[in-house]
Amino acid sequence: MKTVLLSINAKYIHTNNAVRLLKANTDFLVDIMEYTIKDNIDEIVNDIEKVDPNVLGLSVYIWNVSLITKIIDKLKLPNTKIIIGGPEVSYDSSYFLRKHNVDFIIRGEGEIAFDKLLTALESNADFDTVPNLMYLKDGKLINKGITEISNLNDLKQPYFMEDDIVHIPNKVSYIESSRGCPYKCSYCLSSLEEKVRFFNIEDVKKTILYLMEKGSKTIKFLDRTFNANKNTLDLLSFIIDNNNNKTVFQFEITGDILDQKIIHHLNEFAPRGLFRFEIGIQSINAETNSLVDRFQNTEKLFENIRLIQKGNVIGLHLDLIAGLPKENLESFKITFDEVFKLGAKELQLGFLKMLRGTKIRREAEIYNYIYHENAPYEIISNDSISEKDIIEIHLVEHMLDIYHNKGYFKENLLNYILSTDSPFMFFKEIGEHYIKNNYSFKGYQIEDVYKRLFGFIDDETVIYSLKKDYLRRSKIKPKIFWDNFIDKQEKRKVFEKLSTDNKMDINIFYKYSVVMKYKNEYFIIIYKNLDNYSYILKDDIIN
Repeated sequence: MKTVLLSINAKYIHTNNAVRLLKANTDFLVDIMEYTIKDNIDEIVNDIEKVDPNVLGLSVYIWNVSLITKIIDKLKLPNTKIIIGGPEVSYDSSYFLRKHNVDFIIRGEGEIAFDKLLTALESNADFDTVPNLMYLKDGKLINKGITEISNLNDLKQPYFMEDDIVHIPNKVSYIESSRGCPYKCSYCLSSLEEKVRFFNIEDVKKTILYLMEKGSKTIKFLDRTFNANKNTLDLLSFIIDNNNNKTVFQFEITGDILDQKIIHHLNEFAPRGLFRFEIGIQSINAETNSLVDRFQNTEKLFENIRLIQKGNVIGLHLDLIAGLPKENLESFKITFDEVFKLGAKELQLGFLKMLRGTKIRREAEIYNYIYHENAPYEIISNDSISEKDIIEIHLVEHMLDIYHNKGYFKENLLNYILSTDSPFMFFKEIGEHYIKNNYSFKGYQIEDVYKRLFGFIDDETVIYSLKKDYLRRSKIKPKIFWDNFIDKQEKRKVFEKLSTDNKMDINIFYKYSVVMKYKNEYFIIIYKNLDNYSYILKDDIIN
């Protein structure tokens, strides 16, 4: 029986653990075909039809459901049994079963179900013993319900496949130390899972060492709440002790329950940049959090984040969600401003998605939600926030990404934004500056990012600081797009002073240097051998 598992990832660097888990946990011969959402749909269809499998399984998520359903509907394989599974089809399964050319849906965890289903298909047996299965029989919907795997350690792990070894250095490695979430936030699919279960911690450690040995640059844990594990400190300490100075580790952390002993330990012993924590804040509006069943101690959360920031060793990524119940634009501005002032390296501004199966989707009429019918089901408006407000927040999102999250700028711009009355309004107004001047939100050069900012900020000292930032970020002598009036005689005096202190060659100075003057200060930067050296001199020293 020829069996193929199809994975369509959001990006090439991603790795689909789901199909690998299914392959690892069956004795049937299974091939994996892997693509990205940017690949041509007709080419994918042709590739599948050439293989002509007896069984085709597809892993479905919010980012690939549109592409996968189109593939299924295009396929001309009358003798192939089509199975779909994954979070996008697990909780509104009858919709997909009746609408698309699908034979079976495996709901929830699929490792045991997939193996049993293949066994039944090969022996032409009935499907009574297959858990988590939904299918149509004589037009009648058969639903076996969802049963969670009680002991995760019975599963064979998917990390050690020989075919993957060559790709490990070029892709993100995803691993699990637990499944499930202790929280029941009404907008999240994890709220539908019953229990939090854990993998054997020693097996997790072996996986980490293996992936590091094979050259993994990024290992990301899929745990919904990594620090729900009692072994959190033990595992983090293990990673520190085995640090190879090449691999970065990422975790989703629930910030208000993070033990401060762990934070202090990491601040003292973790090398800078080894860990990246993703912390969902979503909103600081207490009523809003209550309405989505989110119980968050915001004061404790902020205290822990500030403690993490104080250590300056952990990369911090914070999440917000716009469009939650009873959070209007003014309330969201407050949430944004207070969270931005925490100074995290990245702040992701997301928008509520009305995911199939979630409580918030079932309650849509209570809050007059209007949302897109197709994935990712993002909201358009509700009774507290208008479509116009959502568009304004999207504008802030674009500018936040360019002027903060991409990391183009050093602390000088962050400090300037924090000094304004409202960071939200700063990003909104620079977004309006983009629109007014017909600047593109995409396809820009780095000099454009700076140049447009210079035309927006009316503070010479800040502009000077940003110019130095622009010059320092370049590895080779960059294009100077502002007036820089330093005559030859003045530049010669600068050289003479530098050559006295640094024994500098005049040819290197004239060929590779940029000299910029602001008030009583000269800023000199020299680009040589893909590196740069900067100096600051006072004009009273020169003159």
